[in-house]
Amino acid sequence: MITIILLTSLVAGVAGQIDCTNQVVTDITLQSEEAQANYDEATELKKLKELEPEASVRQTVLGYSLITIRPPNYSEVKYSPCLQVKKTDVAGHKVVILAQPYPLGEGFCVSSGMDGFAKQCNVNEFKWCDDVVNNAQFQFSCYQQSCEKQSINILAKMVVSTSNEGGKVEYWCDSTNDTYPSSLIRTKPNTAPDYKGKDPSQNKEKKKESAAFSNTAQLLVIGIAFLIPCLF
Repeated sequence: MITIILLTSLVAGVAGQIDCTNQVVTDITLQSEEAQANYDEATELKKLKELEPEASVRQTVLGYSLITIRPPNYSEVKYSPCLQVKKTDVAGHKVVILAQPYPLGEGFCVSSGMDGFAKQCNVNEFKWCDDVVNNAQFQFSCYQQSCEKQSINILAKMVVSTSNEGGKVEYWCDSTNDTYPSSLIRTKPNTAPDYKGKDPSQNKEKKKESAAFSNTAQLLVIGIAFLIPCLF
């Protein structure tokens, strides 16, 4: 009887099982692909630096929402947040899910009951993109050492393709805007300074001139050596 009760609340799929009962984050919804190009980096960097995991309001950076996993070992109530696709006409569209731990280094897993979804764990930059169905759910949970912590913070978002035409969205997943929050603080490589030295070819010319002068001087010395006996 206990086994039957447990199984009724689980959504079984190729990737395993998820339980999103009372775990769905209802205020995180699908974003349009057009919105992904409308972020000001300076503004978003400021928001990233001011993130407060314990804040009572939803915080976002580059459209990513901060969600918190609460493992069972150190939390009174286990919480493995779920994102849910809510779009009745989602058929034909592609959906990309992006996630990154905050701060970097915390391991987490993503599972789904969708057929064909392979559970992924311990990645710093998570991306999954494919066809989905309405009400599809994706659950975030702790992974190995992170399960020994009180909480793991994740920045995650879902973006849906504008078009649902096969020819237009066939390769959409290869060209999505995958800018992660951490990219806002990564150091850009220094640009190499312009070369201000002399053209190396000039040195070659000088070497040729020097060699020619040396050969002329040697011939002159030899000639003089032959002429000296004749003078006496």
